Amino acid sequence: MGPDATAPPSRRALRTSTTAPHPIVDDAAQTPVEAAGDAPQADPSEPVLDDAPAEVVAAQSSRYPALTWVDESRVSSTAAPASLAVDAAPVATGTDLLAGAPRRSIFRPGVLAPVFVILAVTGAYVATTLLWPLYAVAPQIEAVAVQPVAAAAATPAWPTEGGAAITVAGAGGILSSSSEAESIASITKVVTALVVLDEMPLAAGEAGPDFAFTAADRRQYWADRAAGESALDVPVGGTLSEYQMLEGLLVGSANNYADRLAGNLYPSDAVFASAARSWLTTHGISGITIEDPSGIVAGNAATPESLIPLAIKALENPVIAEIVAKPEVDLPGAGRVENTNDLLDDPGVVGLKTGTLDAYNLLAAKDIAIGDTTVRVFGSVLGQPDRATRDAAMRSLFAQIETELQPEPSVPAGTRVGTIETAWGESVDVVTADDATVVLWNGGAATPATDFSLGDAVDEGAAVGTLVVTGPLDADSVEVRLSGDIEPPSPWWRLTHPLELLGLSG
Repeated sequence: MGPDATAPPSRRALRTSTTAPHPIVDDAAQTPVEAAGDAPQADPSEPVLDDAPAEVVAAQSSRYPALTWVDESRVSSTAAPASLAVDAAPVATGTDLLAGAPRRSIFRPGVLAPVFVILAVTGAYVATTLLWPLYAVAPQIEAVAVQPVAAAAATPAWPTEGGAAITVAGAGGILSSSSEAESIASITKVVTALVVLDEMPLAAGEAGPDFAFTAADRRQYWADRAAGESALDVPVGGTLSEYQMLEGLLVGSANNYADRLAGNLYPSDAVFASAARSWLTTHGISGITIEDPSGIVAGNAATPESLIPLAIKALENPVIAEIVAKPEVDLPGAGRVENTNDLLDDPGVVGLKTGTLDAYNLLAAKDIAIGDTTVRVFGSVLGQPDRATRDAAMRSLFAQIETELQPEPSVPAGTRVGTIETAWGESVDVVTADDATVVLWNGGAATPATDFSLGDAVDEGAAVGTLVVTGPLDADSVEVRLSGDIEPPSPWWRLTHPLELLGLSG
């Protein structure tokens, strides 16, 4: 069968033939027009569609339409709207070219896989940053300089006449009411004992060599007594050990024992005096003048202050320390001998030496218990009018210094000793939990040292270390604690500081 005569021309035919009539196109001009009376009345306010000129319609009708799927019969049968303002419903004129096209789901693998990856990475990041331990950004403690409270200046109870000096061993300098040298009388015997022991040393418990006595020694004893000197009888035909001789020298203050000990080593008082000066210089003690071993010569003199280091040095020797603490001794030839130092009756007094010529003098030491600490105090009193005044002056000095030595807080509780800083901006002070108390005297101060150990502590009041306060006489240690809570970092800080959390910020 031949080609359909009604088939639309090809594009080539359309390009080459522009005048041939379309076989299926009806002549619009031949279509009767409905009676004018049946047409709807136009609204004067609406625009009117003018009829197209006949030549335009004829020209258009002579061409094949490009869109061949348009159904001209349906188009021509559809009444034109009376007004352009009236919306026209879309008209389906042919087959929907997209009707058979597949619809792509948003749940296809190509979309879901990247989404799942993004969600997984995001979730892992959030979980990691929110749960990661704070090892790399642990709070840091910085010590703060602590200024300990110093002791008040001492105010010794000085005697109204003569001179005096006092000190606390190891706690500061020597305080003195006078720099004038005065006769020390038998306090000279302390120097004699030290010089003799330097030449003839004794260990604790040793008696040392023996000294033999004759009737001539007893005659010297009576001569000394007749001259008003302090002396002790001797065992004629018997002996006294070096230790016993030192007991008679320091407890009984016997001049004849002093002369015998020194005479055994030095041919004259002048030679002894030279040896005494050498010993004092060697041991760094100035302000003391020695002319004879017994102190009977008024030229044996010292300042109150210079006697303090002498007393300290004497009590460092265990033999002297043992002897001067004895209230009495029993010696062959002399019998029972009482100590001339009345203060040995007072609790804590450990002895030393009296001395009397024209005035009354005393060099003494006392141990004072301050809490768990024992403090040794040294005092000297010179130029007192009588024995009772001398003893009272020394007791007043000891009592006053004991009052001043009572423990006081060197670093009070609540003192800021450190600060904790965090990488996320938190700041918490570290303070002492209790008073740090030490024994101080005369403006002395302690030295503080902190040792921090924060660990996992974050709550207010948690212990984060210790403060050790070391004074010249003792030490104390107290806990240091957090003054407030260390707040953790916020979730936002964790999420925005991953490098710091992981320790990768350099």
